[in-house]
Amino acid sequence: MLVALVLPLTSCGAQEATSGTEGPELITVLLDAPGGKVTEWRGEADDFGDHPYKPEGLEVDVAYPRFEGAEPFAQGLAAQVDQEVRDFRGGSRQPVSLEIGWEVVAAGHGVLGVRLVRTEEDYHGLRQGYGTYWYDVSTGHTAYATELLADDAALERLNGIVREAFADEEDVDVEGLHPVMRTYDSMGFNTDGDLVVEFDDGHLSPVVEGHPPTSEPGRMVAVVPSEQALPLLSDLGGRARKASLAEEPVLAVKAPVTEPDSPPAVPGVVSAGAPGVDCAKDKCIALTFDDGPARATPHLLDLLAEEDVRASFFLNGDPTLTRPGVLRRAYAEGHEIGSHNDLHEHMPKHFAGEELAGQVAAVSAMVRRQTGHTVKLFRPPFGDSSPKVLGEIGRQGMAEILWSQDSEDWTDTSRDEIVESVVEQAEPGAVVLLHDTLSPTLAAVPEIIERLRGQGYAFATVSQVYGGPEIGESYPPEGLA
Repeated sequence: MLVALVLPLTSCGAQEATSGTEGPELITVLLDAPGGKVTEWRGEADDFGDHPYKPEGLEVDVAYPRFEGAEPFAQGLAAQVDQEVRDFRGGSRQPVSLEIGWEVVAAGHGVLGVRLVRTEEDYHGLRQGYGTYWYDVSTGHTAYATELLADDAALERLNGIVREAFADEEDVDVEGLHPVMRTYDSMGFNTDGDLVVEFDDGHLSPVVEGHPPTSEPGRMVAVVPSEQALPLLSDLGGRARKASLAEEPVLAVKAPVTEPDSPPAVPGVVSAGAPGVDCAKDKCIALTFDDGPARATPHLLDLLAEEDVRASFFLNGDPTLTRPGVLRRAYAEGHEIGSHNDLHEHMPKHFAGEELAGQVAAVSAMVRRQTGHTVKLFRPPFGDSSPKVLGEIGRQGMAEILWSQDSEDWTDTSRDEIVESVVEQAEPGAVVLLHDTLSPTLAAVPEIIERLRGQGYAFATVSQVYGGPEIGESYPPEGLA
C-alpha cells in the first residue's frame, strides 16, 4: 500500500528529527556526525566569495562529510553545497540565514549516500529543504537522487505513483508535480527497504497570488513499497537500497579504479527544443513569451502541447516565485527557460554594481532551485541594455537575447491584429516577441501556429534558431529590428 505523509515544518535540524527513530516516512540514517572514517568540512559566508551576488548580512553555516578514500564524493558534495549557497543568495527575498547539515544514509555494496538538509530563512519565513546524493565507489561518480531510477520512463512512472498518492491532499498542488530532477532531488530507503520520496517545504503547495507558496504543511513524503519501487530502480538504486539496510556500514572505501566513459544521463534533466528540427536546414521561427509565468500560462502550455510546439519563456522574479509549478511544467515539456530579469525595470537606468548583479542572478537561481536547469539566456526588460548590463549577463554565464520581430501585442492590439502582425512579418530565423500575460495573445496563438505551418515554418526554441548562443554575446547580432 502506497503511503503519503505530511510532516509539520520544524526549525530543528533533520539530524535531531530523525536520529535514533524509525518510521515508514523516514530515510534510514546510519551516521549524523563526524567520527571514525568520516570527517566534516564546515564553511561560512566568507568561504563563498567568488559568487556574483553576495547580499550583506546573510549568515551561512554549511557542512558536508568527507569519507576516507572517496575524495571525488567530497568534491561532488562541495560543488552541490556551493550551488545551494549561490542560489539561496540569488533566488530568495531578503535572505537572513542558511544552514546545511548532513546525514549518512547508505554505506556498503559499493555505494555511499548522503542526505543534505537545508534550513533557510528569508523575508517569507523559515523553510527546510532536502537532497540526497549517491556515490558509486567503483567509478567515483556522484549521482543525483533521480539516478537511483533506471531512466526517464521510470521517473515518469514514479511521478504518476506520487500524484496518485497525493490526489486527495488539499495541501498539495498535484498539477505542480512533474518528472524533473529538482522535484525528485531527495529519495532514499527506510528500514523496511521501501522507497521514501520527500519534498521540500512548500514545493508542492498551491499557488498563493502575489506570494511564494506557503511552507505549510512542511515536509511532504510519499512512501513507495519495495515491491512497487524495485522495478523502477537502476543498478545503482538497487545497490543503494542494500547499502541503506546494511547492518555494518562500510564508511572507508578505496579510491575508484575506473571512470565512467561519459557522464550518465540523469533522469529528470530535460533538453529543450523541438525534436528533429535542424534550423540550419529547416525554415525555423521561434515564439518567445515574456513576463510570466502568469495565471494563463497553463492554458498556453495546453495549446502548445496540442500543437506539439516548443517555445522559449523569459521569466520575471515575482511570477517565478509565485508559480513554481508552472515553471516546472514548462521545463518538463521541453520549452526553453530564460531570464527576463528579477524586476521588470529599465536595467541601465535603475541598477548598477551589486544591485545589478543581484538582478541578473535572481531568476537563474529561482529556476535552478525548482528544476535543476542552469539558465543560459537573458532578455533585458524592454530590450534595454548597455555594455555594463551585457557584461554582467556574460559574467554570469548567459547570452543576451533580444528579438527580431515585435508582435506589438503589448500595445493593446486585438487578437486579429496580433495574428496579422506575426504572420506578415515572419521570415526564416525570426525570433518573435509575445507575452503570455495577455489574453489577446493567447487567443492568437492557435491561428499563428496554423498559418505559419501552412507556410512551411518549423517552430523552434531561440537556441535552436541561433545554433547555440555564445556566453556574453547579444542576439540578434544586428540588434533590435
